Amino acid sequence: MTEKWNGVPVRYELLPIGTRRSGQKLTSGTPAFAVAHDTGNLNTTAQDNVDYYRNSYNISWALVASAHIFVDDKEAIICIPVTEKAWHVLYNATTDNAWYGADANDVAFGVEGSYFTDKARSKKSLDNLARVLAYLCDYWKIDHKTEMPGHQDIQAGKVDPGNLLEHAGYSRNISSLDKLVNKYIGGVKDNSEQPSKELSESTSEKPTKSPQSHVELKEAIEYMHSMKGQYIDFDHEFAYQCVDVITDFVHHVTNGVRFWGNAKDLINNVMPKGWKVVKNTADYIPPVTAIAVYTKGIYSRWGHTGLVWDNSGGTDSFTILEQNFDTLANSPARLRVDDYSGLTHFIVPDFADDSVDLADIGTVKTKEAKPGKVLKLNSIPPKNLSWSNQAYFKAVADNAGATICRPNHNNVMTLTSEEYGQGDVFYIYEIRDGWARVYSPDNDGYVWHERLRIIEIFKPAGGDNKHDKPDKQAVSQKEKAKQASKLKVGGIPPATIKWGRKAKFRGRLDYYGATIAKRSGKKGNYSWNLTNETYPAGYDDFYIFEILDGWARVYSSSNNGWVWHERLRVVEIY
Repeated sequence: MTEKWNGVPVRYELLPIGTRRSGQKLTSGTPAFAVAHDTGNLNTTAQDNVDYYRNSYNISWALVASAHIFVDDKEAIICIPVTEKAWHVLYNATTDNAWYGADANDVAFGVEGSYFTDKARSKKSLDNLARVLAYLCDYWKIDHKTEMPGHQDIQAGKVDPGNLLEHAGYSRNISSLDKLVNKYIGGVKDNSEQPSKELSESTSEKPTKSPQSHVELKEAIEYMHSMKGQYIDFDHEFAYQCVDVITDFVHHVTNGVRFWGNAKDLINNVMPKGWKVVKNTADYIPPVTAIAVYTKGIYSRWGHTGLVWDNSGGTDSFTILEQNFDTLANSPARLRVDDYSGLTHFIVPDFADDSVDLADIGTVKTKEAKPGKVLKLNSIPPKNLSWSNQAYFKAVADNAGATICRPNHNNVMTLTSEEYGQGDVFYIYEIRDGWARVYSPDNDGYVWHERLRIIEIFKPAGGDNKHDKPDKQAVSQKEKAKQASKLKVGGIPPATIKWGRKAKFRGRLDYYGATIAKRSGKKGNYSWNLTNETYPAGYDDFYIFEILDGWARVYSSSNNGWVWHERLRVVEIY
């Protein structure tokens, strides 16, 4: 079917549903603004570009790009309805968000103009583009002077529609196009019938879902930890490159998304749903499992990349899991402490929580934790936690740092002269009315909970005020036997298992690892105290003979102590 918009013949060749045309509706319902493009391909027609899209309609998500309409010197072809999403501006571009409060792909349509070595053809193509844009701006009530940016205006590194403007003999500035569009606002005499329903009608086919994560943070961390010490060659080319670590990790956590390019090009891939590209600024602390991307200094040619393994160094340093840091590509994935030099961006998966804006510290509200509620990594601690003889979590001071407080004779918290900087580490054993009792290598005081960020969790939140011990009278022998029968390979062991002469099961440490505790006191009034003996994530040679009040008595080839039962996963049941 052919129509005419301001005198330009317009027809529909809608792409099949795939990745280029996913069928997803604009989140705004109707277009909120327009983006002007050129094809970037000299001497190609509108039909040439639509044919290319059709022949690659289901291209890899990492490489996908598309537009709604192509225009040349003879016609315009609509290949995606303007009320559906197309991928014409990178999601990590920030100008569209600053100007319009949303990503262009989600609320705007994109129109691309062809250009030619023949100046006359380019000039006619530009005129047709202006007529089509004017028609659509009128139809959708879009202000072409303020709501029709060029691609080059909202995404760094882009030069369109400047190519078309230059080949038509105009300045590359978008104002040149604005003046042409203005000539056709309100329509022309030879404007014909209203557009067909296809302009705004949604597809009846099932939309293609955008790529997204298929794991939670816990599983992502476990997989990242499993990569340490492995020789990773995802693409089976050029040995063990830094990018292999990232492509393997992304492929796993998204169940199949493939990132492409050199390390410095990673930020230009189409991000899975909910993922974002964040610039590395002086006050940004990347969350664990974020992807570090280096593009400056010694990394300017190919770039470098790796995974954020630990962020307890705050803005001074972080631990990265990487390959090929030495350019030899002959070593496995291993850890290194890095000082952010040359690091320009982080790719932050949706499961890696960095939702706290460090520029707004002090304004974030958090809900009080209820007994049994799970603490969340990279978040502000809750306002109350009952005292525990084992640290609930490890935390770092935020970018405002922290000053130690202690209660005075009236039990009112009073500031001391002891100050800690951003990234300094504390261990939290209780929080009362917002004041977190912190232990550090040289201190025992209190810090306001909003000054802290959780970086490692040792046990769940909640509990009572009795050293987190259950009511023994409430746990009958029958119940203990019932709990002991709940052992399941891969599962967390129960909180109580009666002592026996033979090991009940063999256990493996979860992704947090564990610190050995020693028991003291008499029966009925035991207490457990942490030692300096630690075991890494994945250690699987613990043999458990009993679990008492949540503490598992573990035997290994080198130890006889206690580990909190939630740190263990059952490997083998005896």
